[in-house]
Amino acid sequence: MTKEDRKVIRSTISLILLCGCVAVPNAQPAAANHLDWLTGCWQSDDESTREIWSVSDGGYLFGYSVVFEDDQAIFFEQMRIDLGETPIFNAYPRGIGPSAFPAIEITDQSVTFANGDHDYPQKIRYQRDDNRLNARISKIDDSDPVDFAFLSCEGE
Repeated sequence: MTKEDRKVIRSTISLILLCGCVAVPNAQPAAANHLDWLTGCWQSDDESTREIWSVSDGGYLFGYSVVFEDDQAIFFEQMRIDLGETPIFNAYPRGIGPSAFPAIEITDQSVTFANGDHDYPQKIRYQRDDNRLNARISKIDDSDPVDFAFLSCEGE
């Protein structure tokens, strides 16, 4: 994997891509505010990646991710989570999309989205741990994982 490929994958937590939705019969219903723990400003330990999530009045979470190198933005991705009975993560990397990933598992502090028809990633997982946000992208069988660790950048 080249350095450029890693940069694109790192930002893709944010993670993420496809065209179309996949029915997910085992997804758990979510209350409209069940994913509020995801909101805020998150940045990687080396400050090369920043991900921002905010709540909309319309029942959506809106987010974006920016990857920096030498103080220059080298990758940008917009994201949206449509809340509802089965939340759906939609990614627009480099303005292309949406790539849709329905939720397959939701807990009080984590959510996993998946789309086995997408090339990579096929699975996106966020987990909140106090003032940290951990994310992992992988194939549907959890192979080829790439992990991201973010620290809250609120209050800067």
